[in-house]
Amino acid sequence: MKSIIVVFFIIIFALMILSRLGYSVNPNSELFEPEETEPAQSQQENTSQYAGKKSSNKSAGTAAIIKPEEPSPYIETHITKGPEEGEIIERTNNVVFEFSGQIYPENQDISFETKVEGFDSDWKTTSSKKRTIELPPGPKEYTFLVRAKVKDHIDSTPAKRTFKINTSPYFNKIKISSVKIQTSSQSYLITLNSYLKEEINITGWQIKGKRNTAFIPKGIEVYYNSATKEDIIVRKGDKIYMSGEASPFGKDKNFRPNKCLGYFTNYLNFPIALSKSCPKPTKEEIFHLSPCCKQFILDLRTCEIPDFLENYRIAVDKECTSYLNENFNYEGCFKNYSKDEDFLSKIWHIYLDRDLIVKNDCDTLFLLDQSGLLVHEYSYGKPVCQ
Repeated sequence: MKSIIVVFFIIIFALMILSRLGYSVNPNSELFEPEETEPAQSQQENTSQYAGKKSSNKSAGTAAIIKPEEPSPYIETHITKGPEEGEIIERTNNVVFEFSGQIYPENQDISFETKVEGFDSDWKTTSSKKRTIELPPGPKEYTFLVRAKVKDHIDSTPAKRTFKINTSPYFNKIKISSVKIQTSSQSYLITLNSYLKEEINITGWQIKGKRNTAFIPKGIEVYYNSATKEDIIVRKGDKIYMSGEASPFGKDKNFRPNKCLGYFTNYLNFPIALSKSCPKPTKEEIFHLSPCCKQFILDLRTCEIPDFLENYRIAVDKECTSYLNENFNYEGCFKNYSKDEDFLSKIWHIYLDRDLIVKNDCDTLFLLDQSGLLVHEYSYGKPVCQ
């Protein structure tokens, strides 16, 4: 028994010595192996590196504070009113678009940017939800774009509409200014005013109403017996009178009045009133004539063709009668004054010789160019019709 106790203490003592020498004391292992331990220097380096990392993170946190980015708002743009996609506009060159924007989060200030491709050079900013655009006359296709904007955020997919203006290049440059209704005693009279910067040819244009259509014919710019008909050229400030009657000079003889044409009123009837403003000679031009002849001339009405057969003193004065016959008629007036800058008036008289254009007391007339495109429209008659 004593020997067993001695052996037990010897084993305990041996185990304690092995443990101090660094061997693993594991009863379950087959071998007693030394434990692996890190050198003191390695532990110091690890500690130093760890300390350095902590110091570095602390320094970076002190230098900059990173704020979280605000999320971009949701923006969507809608066109609520205006020409439809692919629409052809034939009666005006003014278009109006209305639009709106949908945003999230809500309750933010919203503005818009609009642009018309083919007309605007850049985007136009507005706080309004409406844009009125006056486009140039003449056939052309345009695309309207609009995009909503919140602060610096813009809708990346603008709303858009493509449409076409199909008016005449002369749209509203010549307008129907008045219409006189046809009566039992006289035909209708249509008056056109020009607002041009250039000269244009209106021969072949149409006046179209409910009942009929008339084409503007050729005319005579400088009227004389041998004058040929040419295209009617309208200039800045011209006025055009169009009657349903026939021309007093004969079929299709339309003309621009001049300051001598009033002599024809002595024996022709003009449905479109003709100005009587024929020039008269100055006192210096008739100074060589007899006192009786000079007084006779001064007493003549403007554009009057003198009748001196019953005036004996004038009839026997050959110098006087010769002067009267040479100068006081259209041929003599034309010879003396046709070179004047103001010889021609700024008016055209056109006789359509048609009685079905303006007959009702309520209608809309359309003035169309040679291509059939609208130049102007005019409603007349009772207010309920317009």
